[in-house]
Amino acid sequence: MKTPFKTNIEMRSEPLIEDKKRRSILFGLSAVIGSAGASKMLGENALGVAMAYQNRPDCVRAVGRLFTSGQMQILREVCQLVIPKTDTPGAADLDTHGFIDNQLVRCHRADEQLRVVRLLKLMDSSAKKQFKKNFIQSSEQQQLSLLTSIENAKNGFLEDDAKHFAFLKQLIVFGYFTTEIGATEELAYLPVPGGFKGSFPYSSVNKAWFG
Repeated sequence: MKTPFKTNIEMRSEPLIEDKKRRSILFGLSAVIGSAGASKMLGENALGVAMAYQNRPDCVRAVGRLFTSGQMQILREVCQLVIPKTDTPGAADLDTHGFIDNQLVRCHRADEQLRVVRLLKLMDSSAKKQFKKNFIQSSEQQQLSLLTSIENAKNGFLEDDAKHFAFLKQLIVFGYFTTEIGATEELAYLPVPGGFKGSFPYSSVNKAWFG
């Protein structure tokens, strides 16, 4: 099992009525990304917008509501690195990138939208500078190395870059967690403490359960 993160969260797979599903999502998000992160994600009608979103696996080929087609491709790569495919679909497989594009436009301020746009541009320009190719053409190891540097505010990246990346990771987890698969099956990511680590032995991963 190859995943860059240390901890995985699982939920019991059981029938969920709508109200119970909403309560589980609220409880689960608070546990996964912390109460402060959850409150940031769940302002006003954000949960309703999130649960109404219909996955469009082909949206990466199109221009988003906020992002260019090139930025959608970068975002898809980042989503899949944050929550990679294992025995359950990864974040990109569930159109988390499309979810983020929609959620940012529908539920977030213009400055928050701009932070993510700038972050994706930074990833691409940094890949070109370091690897002489754009982000999506870089190898997985190169992509992980770059994201690790951003996450840790090292190798020329600033604390603000790390904060913006943390915000993006919270959106990725939120998007994944509000899909049917994400809400009822294994989650593969916990952003706090988080950290990129490849080829982490599954047997050494502790589990938490949500009802």
